[in-house]
Amino acid sequence: MKKILLFLLLASVGCTSTKPSAQSNTSVASNGQDGNTNFVVNGSNIQIPGKWQALNFEKSSGQQYFINEDRVILAIAKNPKVGYEFFDPKKSDFENVYAFYKWDSDYMIQKGLATNFILEDKESKFVIWKYNDKKSDNVFLFGNSKNHFVNLLIYTNLWDENQKVEFLKNLYFLNNK
Repeated sequence: MKKILLFLLLASVGCTSTKPSAQSNTSVASNGQDGNTNFVVNGSNIQIPGKWQALNFEKSSGQQYFINEDRVILAIAKNPKVGYEFFDPKKSDFENVYAFYKWDSDYMIQKGLATNFILEDKESKFVIWKYNDKKSDNVFLFGNSKNHFVNLLIYTNLWDENQKVEFLKNLYFLNNK
């Protein structure tokens, strides 16, 4: 029963989710001595602070889901910017990241969910925002990595908003050097 509930939870997280794909584009590279878990996600090396296990890969959104020993859920996607209808190569990286946030936030609002803007960092090219699915806050960091958008999600009731924000910022900077 717990596995079914977890599957349903994961299937409902994220705006472009439909149903989880059985295939994964993720492999564990190693559990580093630095306390990070290293993965390869869609060909990109990803470091996640702490110990994490890969769950399902959501093909439609490019999100790879992870879980840690405390049952905190994390999703990571790194997708080419040109694949998004709102992307404008004439705009700055930050303007496009902000457009990504508006596009996804507006989608959530259309689904009847409340969204809240948390913060932006124009220099580091990211936006942090959230929506509540009536169970927990889904806190996102949308950012930039060269020709890709980065979509990071943390989903848990165990951490307060500040912990979620700090974790996402740390994860972004760790992988966006």
